Amino acid sequence: MDHRTSTLQRGFSIIEILLATLILGVGILAVSKLQTEMLRGGATAHQRSVATNLIQQKTDDLRRFIHLTTSDADVADTWSAGISSPVSLAFVHIASNEGGLLDSGTHSIGNLNYDLSWKVNDYYFSGTDSTASTTPNGDPYPSFKMVRIKVEWDSAESANNVVSFDSIIHAYAPSNTTLGGNTPTGNDGPVIPYDPQQQPDVVPITIAVDGVKRETSKPLPDLSKKGDSTLVKFETVTYSQSLDTVKREEFRTLACFCKNGTNNSEQVYGYTTWDDTLEKIVDVTTTRTDTISKTVVDNSGGELQADECFICCRDGDDVVSAGSTTFKVCRMKRVDGILRLFDPWKMIGFNVIPASYFNDSDGLAVMTTTQQALNIAEYSAYVTSLVRGTLETNNSPSAYNSLTTVDSSFSTVANDFVNVIASTTLDHKFYSSTGSANARQIQARAIYLDYPPSGIFNELSPGVNYSATNVPLDRIPFYEVNMTELAGWVPDVNVGNSGATSGDLAFDADYTDNHDDVNNSCVDDNVTGRNFVSNHAIENGCEDQLSRGEFTPLVSTTTTSAQSRIFTNSDGVIDRNINTGNPVVTDGIVLEVQ
Repeated sequence: MDHRTSTLQRGFSIIEILLATLILGVGILAVSKLQTEMLRGGATAHQRSVATNLIQQKTDDLRRFIHLTTSDADVADTWSAGISSPVSLAFVHIASNEGGLLDSGTHSIGNLNYDLSWKVNDYYFSGTDSTASTTPNGDPYPSFKMVRIKVEWDSAESANNVVSFDSIIHAYAPSNTTLGGNTPTGNDGPVIPYDPQQQPDVVPITIAVDGVKRETSKPLPDLSKKGDSTLVKFETVTYSQSLDTVKREEFRTLACFCKNGTNNSEQVYGYTTWDDTLEKIVDVTTTRTDTISKTVVDNSGGELQADECFICCRDGDDVVSAGSTTFKVCRMKRVDGILRLFDPWKMIGFNVIPASYFNDSDGLAVMTTTQQALNIAEYSAYVTSLVRGTLETNNSPSAYNSLTTVDSSFSTVANDFVNVIASTTLDHKFYSSTGSANARQIQARAIYLDYPPSGIFNELSPGVNYSATNVPLDRIPFYEVNMTELAGWVPDVNVGNSGATSGDLAFDADYTDNHDDVNNSCVDDNVTGRNFVSNHAIENGCEDQLSRGEFTPLVSTTTTSAQSRIFTNSDGVIDRNINTGNPVVTDGIVLEVQ
């Protein structure tokens, strides 16, 4: 038998197996090394992400200030000692490794320690081209701060790892933002529903036959005193019959104590103009060129003044006394989200009115909601007639600016506050000196008018323009404000305290720079001696117990005169006699007490 071996049945040689194993091993080693590098790279990327996150947190932490400066002198030293509220955090307290609530130093995140630190440089704008430099320019705080935030850490993967970011934190003074110069007029924005106040101290003024009305959004202006400054805030809302907001206007008027500083030759101001495209009046801003002195806030009195005083002292030109230190009175209005200086207020009407005339629940049993609505309509017609008549008589800016007469004729228009209802005569000036409901509130109400731009008279019809007698009232910037808490009243409490049994009605004797302090008491010391109108100081704590302008009839007399006064060169909304000889406007009513 023939035994032969076929060549097709041979296997791998030992050499071939060794070569294959070698190649496979090299590949496995390469893959293993690649995987190690990927894990290392992933860990490093995660660490950098953590460091970047920490920097972002610190950046946001530094930017969360709500004051440019603050009277809390301890904040700069105690920011790291457990402050739990941002109320005390201020822009001026941002410094190298200081500011905010997130501490510098080591932060343990995961299994690593990250060292957080930051360096801050203050920058100020100065010169005609507003160049930023680290040289102070006399402002109370820098224009912006340049911050470099750095995080360092060591890890098993690598040592001396560093991530750093630079950021700018602005003080957000209006003149240093993109809205600091001439800004375009904003669009109409969304339609916002408005809930009319329906309170006796809020009197809506009808300005169009289709039911459009204008009123202040609060019964009384917000008033505050801080240091030597006095700040008054109120808001006027124009709304449609369907209760949609047509226009909302926010005003602030303040008196500030200022002193000499670097003269300011450019000021950003707001003003009202006519928009032909929208066919309505709009607020815009402009830059005025006029050298202003006394541009620095003077806080030598102790407590810091209102923040708005920085703008008022810097740009306001209402210098009311001589010397190195002076008060300035400034009117501000919010335009495109930023408070801008506006020209001073111009008062055209000031009237003293019993509050019961507008209020169906102010102690008069026969006063009804129907009569209340009729009285409000009567006052509304008086206001709009006065506005039209003032524009018609003073038909140029120069004539209007020279106007000094303030109208006080509403008592005559309203038949001296007497209503005849069927067989009942309701006299709002009559008071009883007996009973628990004998005291009633008296109001002082003011009417202000800004001379409107000439465009408001544009075409009633082709070739025919409006006149002051028929121009739509929503084209005229006028404002009706309850001034009861800002006006002075006599007879007042200290007349009785001086020994008299009735008011002498002399403002020079009873009304000094500020309102009387009611003998530092919230009650009258002479409850049986005389009738009086309350005239307490702004901050004596009697606002709830003894309302300013409240007439208390205690003694039966034939007549008692109640008078109210406003300083007109303080724009009518500043409770301060800022200069001897200030022009004033006074109105009053004669009351009968039985």
